[in-house]
Amino acid sequence: MNFPNETHIKIILVSFIVFSFFSCKKNNEEKIFEMSNDFILRDEIDIEEDISSKKEKELKCAIDTYMKNLSLDERIAQLFAVGIDGNDILHSYAKTEFKNGAPGSFLLFSANIAQTAEQTASFTNSVLSWFIEQNLVPPFFMIDNEGGDVYRFEEIGSKLLSPEKMTEYFLPDEAEQYYSLIALQMKAMNIHLNLAPIVEVKNEYNAAFLGRRSYGTMENVEKYGAAFIKGLDSAGVGATLKHFPGNTNADPHLGLPHLKDSQEEIELLYIEPFRKLSVFGADAVLISHIVIDSIDEGVPVCFSPKIINEKLKESFWKNGLVISDDLYMGALSKNGYPPEVAVVKALKAGIDILMISEKRFSKAAAAIKKEAQTDENFMSRINNAVRQILLFKIKRNILKVLPLEENSDYTLVPAQIDSVEENMLIFKNAKTKADLLYAEQINKHR
Repeated sequence: MNFPNETHIKIILVSFIVFSFFSCKKNNEEKIFEMSNDFILRDEIDIEEDISSKKEKELKCAIDTYMKNLSLDERIAQLFAVGIDGNDILHSYAKTEFKNGAPGSFLLFSANIAQTAEQTASFTNSVLSWFIEQNLVPPFFMIDNEGGDVYRFEEIGSKLLSPEKMTEYFLPDEAEQYYSLIALQMKAMNIHLNLAPIVEVKNEYNAAFLGRRSYGTMENVEKYGAAFIKGLDSAGVGATLKHFPGNTNADPHLGLPHLKDSQEEIELLYIEPFRKLSVFGADAVLISHIVIDSIDEGVPVCFSPKIINEKLKESFWKNGLVISDDLYMGALSKNGYPPEVAVVKALKAGIDILMISEKRFSKAAAAIKKEAQTDENFMSRINNAVRQILLFKIKRNILKVLPLEENSDYTLVPAQIDSVEENMLIFKNAKTKADLLYAEQINKHR
């Protein structure tokens, strides 16, 4: 074997040193570049967090300033979702009933939908305009557009199949696209919140009551419920998960249903779909009148802080509205809970929006005011509920944040209402696309 001489060894050592130097330099440069990128990324995150924190402070300031200028009567009125007469103009009774406090929202029924989309949009525009002109808090409109038999747009909008039928004719991504086009039609009518989807899994104990209104299995409820929520949200309309935590075959319009399952079964079979779907951006949860004896014996869920706070709000529904089902239902009034009692109990339990099918709410509001004047905790509950309602109105562009020129504070002002003409362009375009997609899906299954 030939060993390297001294000259060879020197050449090898020099080569190694040079290679090591450049290799080390390269590694250092790479590390410096990686560190630089890391700092840039961290800076971007910090900036985003700063912007988010600043916006939150502005939002809180705006809501606090706005609420200071609302009387107790005006704040209490915000808690109510009520019916409204007509489909053409705001009737005179409303102008008298609401002059001291605008209801937070109106629930539209089939009678409120005019013969044409244009007439319906003109009606809701005129209602919003009147409240703004009177310097009252503008309301939002909600509707029951589940599909199938529960669909108020049957005469003016695109077809909407029942949830059960949607799983047969549409894949989840197709359903999301279709729901988005339906939501654009609702948005053009100034509808801000849809009281759907039903996210109850169908079983032998609720099948007769739910019928085609459920998507069926847990898998279908999760996939199509998510499609519904995302489709609506992309068009600027809020979705409502209902009816938490579920129903039985007993009709809650007539009496109080009781759910006899254990707490473990309630969590797994009834609450779980709401938990799973809460991450997709729904704006509200609607509470049923059912009684869950294993958790709060004899107490309807809408009156149960144990269920609304512990099983819903503290568990997975940190933000967003909590809405009662109709507090004038026979389930309550025939079991010792007249409206004036029901609204106070529901609000104390954690409900934000008190739904009543009546068009007048002054007696119910008076009961809340009386309770608030003697109970500081109840007053705090009212204010928290109003904050949630205002947050929703900001999100859905009914109110907007405005900086005050004289100082660094912020407040809220009504957002500009789109014209009927603008809305009709959106409506007609969405309806044309939806009708084509609907025909395509139906033809596929013939």
